[in-house]
Amino acid sequence: MSHAKFLTRCLQLANYAKGHTAPNPMVGAVIVHNDVIIGEGFHHKAGEPHAEVMAIKSVKDPTLLTSSTLYCSLEPCAHHGKTPPCSLLITNSQIPKVVIGCSDSNVLVNGKGVKHLQSHGVEVVFSADPTPFRQLNQVFFCNKENNRPFVTLKWAQTLNGYLDRNRSINEKASLISGPLAAVKSHQLRSDVDGILISVKTLNWDRPSLTTRNYHGTNPRPIILVNNTLPDSSALENLALAPLFIGNVSALEGDKIECDPYDIVQWLPELLNYGIHHILVEGGGQVLQSFLDSGTVDQWHRFTSNASINGGITAPNPHVAQESYKLGTDLYERG
Repeated sequence: MSHAKFLTRCLQLANYAKGHTAPNPMVGAVIVHNDVIIGEGFHHKAGEPHAEVMAIKSVKDPTLLTSSTLYCSLEPCAHHGKTPPCSLLITNSQIPKVVIGCSDSNVLVNGKGVKHLQSHGVEVVFSADPTPFRQLNQVFFCNKENNRPFVTLKWAQTLNGYLDRNRSINEKASLISGPLAAVKSHQLRSDVDGILISVKTLNWDRPSLTTRNYHGTNPRPIILVNNTLPDSSALENLALAPLFIGNVSALEGDKIECDPYDIVQWLPELLNYGIHHILVEGGGQVLQSFLDSGTVDQWHRFTSNASINGGITAPNPHVAQESYKLGTDLYERG
């Protein structure tokens, strides 16, 4: 029997909770009896029941569980956290077979859920291709396996490769990308917990760093501070209280005192502030520094059809994996 359609449904269910489960992964589960789905569920929010629990509880006739198959996008947990272990509920429900999208690299789970199931006579089968299930929770896996937030870079550049012209602090930034790119940019903001810019970008451009062009939650501003302090008037433009990183001993509020250029050193500390996915928007030196540090997991580039005569050079990442037109701009992702 092909497991693909039921595992695909697990992915669909898991996505219903996108943006609401951190620091937990998104997980979907379905229960199948005689090739028919008789129960399904997904993990709604950290601290609430897991997907397997929701699916099992949704079955109207529990006597069918003893001859059913449970499909789940991620290995069932085997530890007591805010909720009891799902693997224990599965064996107590006498479900004879479990099909799993991919294993859970969380040290509290990794292999333990499968081991518990198999030790109680449950047949365990893994998806032939774990890729879509790992992609679903790429942020979670990065947090657990690399002990740092998932890092996404975003920038707009001219056709000849500049982020902005050379200008003074009193001059407005060059408007490079179009309105559709702005919507896409704010969609990217809505997917992250924190948005990082340099103190120079803060003082010169005075951004609000919101998702005003897209429905979603505003990410927390993260200001990378070198030897220049943030202007108080620029800070007032921010929608949320910022987190300061770098030479910040003189600043009030949440802060991480460190060498701002030592990204590998301070990046893991963002997890302590509930920042599991960070969007880096600039400036140019910051973007390139992240690329040079080897910590970039994903990047998004918007290239306009206009050019300027010199200015701030855009970063040069690896080859894009996806590209298409957004109005007059070329959007690329890598």
